[in-house]
Amino acid sequence: MTQIRRAVVGPEPINPGELLALVTRPDAGAVALFIGIVRDHDPQAAGPVASLDYTAHPMAGERMAEIVTEVLASADPDGESAVAAVHRTGRLNVGDNAFVVAVSAPHRRLAFAVCEQVVEQVKAQLPIWKQQFEADGTYRWSNL
Repeated sequence: MTQIRRAVVGPEPINPGELLALVTRPDAGAVALFIGIVRDHDPQAAGPVASLDYTAHPMAGERMAEIVTEVLASADPDGESAVAAVHRTGRLNVGDNAFVVAVSAPHRRLAFAVCEQVVEQVKAQLPIWKQQFEADGTYRWSNL
């Protein structure tokens, strides 16, 4: 039975261990974990990145749940996996967890496939915008 254990967009720091605990279950022999971390550089930045500010549409949490549901319907029609996905909003510093997805399944192939598709579809479809602050004080917007 496919289960969405968490699909959240919000300002609270993300604890990957908590998401792992949400999807861990006795019938699952594999867990795939993706952790998107704020890095100190970006191809769109002219210089070093100091921090990010993520702003989300008010319905982003609902859209996150829809995206995960759509991925599960496509990638796991037999309903064997469990998913927890969280995207953070607000000011994040280099090294902070920005986006975490944990997926458990009976076998690794399914866990990896579902995890990758959730990550790709959230990146493509979630209404969230990134303001990237550079070390010199300038900033750039992404995903507008």
